[in-house]
Amino acid sequence: MLDSTAVQVPVDTLRIDTAIRYGSRLRALIYTGLAISIVLLSWFAKLSLWQYVLMLIVSAAVISYLALSRPILLHLSQPPLHKHVSKEWQLLMRTGRGDELWRADLQSVHRYQWLLNFEFVTTEPFKRSLSITIYRDQVSFDHWQQLNILATIVGKKLN
Repeated sequence: MLDSTAVQVPVDTLRIDTAIRYGSRLRALIYTGLAISIVLLSWFAKLSLWQYVLMLIVSAAVISYLALSRPILLHLSQPPLHKHVSKEWQLLMRTGRGDELWRADLQSVHRYQWLLNFEFVTTEPFKRSLSITIYRDQVSFDHWQQLNILATIVGKKLN
């Protein structure tokens, strides 16, 4: 028999369903550090003016291409509990065509101190591999704990 005083945990609380903030100070800090390193290295290399201009043009082209072509994760939802944890994740993505709901299968999760890296294979709207990095400051503390637990448990099962 079940104890009537036992705490009942709703099934919904066991699923990850979280909004992801677009901006991240940690990501900005990493990119700023990388940019400063490149500028310092090029300064010490004593390049000529046309080489600095060429490096600036190529950097601007690469940054704008990446900013415009990569979809942005807005929301992450784990599959229902009766499904396998790696199947049928829902990803709300912002693309050049607007916000779209994508379905994906989780391939792997890599956990680091300040970020988590998810590797998916999308099944809808088209099949492709997708790598998503979520920084600690993009989600709430509770959701960060849930994502870390998922990465610890699922990372061992999928790999």
